[in-house]
Amino acid sequence: ILGAVILGFGVWILADRSSFVSVLQTSSGFLQTGAFVFVGVGVVTMLMGFLGCLGAVNEVRCLLGLYFAFLLLILIAQVAAGTLFYFNVGQLKQEMGDVVGKLIRTYNASGQDSLQEAWDYVQAQVKCCGWVDFRNWTDNADLMNRTELTFPCSCQAA
Repeated sequence: ILGAVILGFGVWILADRSSFVSVLQTSSGFLQTGAFVFVGVGVVTMLMGFLGCLGAVNEVRCLLGLYFAFLLLILIAQVAAGTLFYFNVGQLKQEMGDVVGKLIRTYNASGQDSLQEAWDYVQAQVKCCGWVDFRNWTDNADLMNRTELTFPCSCQAA
């Protein structure tokens, strides 16, 4: 069941186009690669779970040993991935900030694309405005050149 959950999470990351995940996918291939890793780990976990059950039911020591070895390998890979994520969280935040900053600078209120719709969705769901605060929108020349100060409709400026 856990393998199916991991597989579903990876497919969700790849398929979702209306949330913050789609904004992050433009920053680098890191998230997309991570999604493929989730899909692969999910499939392997499901396969190993099946082989482990088959080995337990039929009392096949080889399948049980293979099941244990792959579980140990998956545990080591998860610890390594968690460690890499922990030590690279600053770089990941910087990349995300750069992507969102570029999106805000090039945001065109009259013409929507999927990335702008995704950022509008994020702002509406999180009830935020900009990356750090609403002043991030002052970087957008299109919005600042208007006669009255306007923000996107999704922006919940304080």
